[in-house]
Amino acid sequence: MATTTGDESKQCRICLDTDNPDDLISPCLCSGGSAFIHRQCLDRWRSENIRGIGFKSCDICHFEYVIETIVDDPKAERTRLLKYYAFVIRDTTALILLVQLVILGLTFIVKRLDKKSENIKNQFPNWMNTFIIYYLTTVIILLALIGFIAMIILCRSGNWNFNPFSTGRSGTNSNGIVACVIVFIIIFVLIGLVVGVFISGVILGKITKHHSSKLWLRQEAQKYVVKDFQGKRAELEKYNLTLASLAMP
Repeated sequence: MATTTGDESKQCRICLDTDNPDDLISPCLCSGGSAFIHRQCLDRWRSENIRGIGFKSCDICHFEYVIETIVDDPKAERTRLLKYYAFVIRDTTALILLVQLVILGLTFIVKRLDKKSENIKNQFPNWMNTFIIYYLTTVIILLALIGFIAMIILCRSGNWNFNPFSTGRSGTNSNGIVACVIVFIIIFVLIGLVVGVFISGVILGKITKHHSSKLWLRQEAQKYVVKDFQGKRAELEKYNLTLASLAMP
């Protein structure tokens, strides 16, 4: 195999940086331009690998890394766990803040649309804060929209003939129609609330699981470090031959 000689030719195969050759390691059988990688870049790649295979082996030469476990230190382990939980809380908080930003943006739009007529504002008691009025209105609209969409999906999937305004009479009563509209809005809001909570729980669960797995692997990568075989090519190849001979029947 061809080898890379000279610090000036060393380059990280992930970030392509050549400015810090002393930070590069050679953890596998890759040669040439793929021979070196920053330990930090490798640990990040190991933690973000989707199937988890890249945590313990090279995705190019498929060499299984030689892992050196750092001696357990109760204080360091506690720090790692605290950092892990802090990252999970950070990501969950960021998701909640993102949802709130969307609601606040829509609240501002609803308030602007109702600025002249104040039809929405007049439906609430005078003692209520203006911001709370439009915030609650936005939440109700979003829940009603979610409920309406859920009803459409349910009706289409079940092939139901759903017509909420069908009365069975040739004539129509305006008061009855208004009452029906109010009732169906309430129904949509309730459905939207249930569906919204369910969907939010599912999405939050998946995002939290994805991020927590990644963050946990990131912490584990700092505990189970990959051995550097830089300048020890013969030892690396001998180790690989030993593994190959052991794998043979």
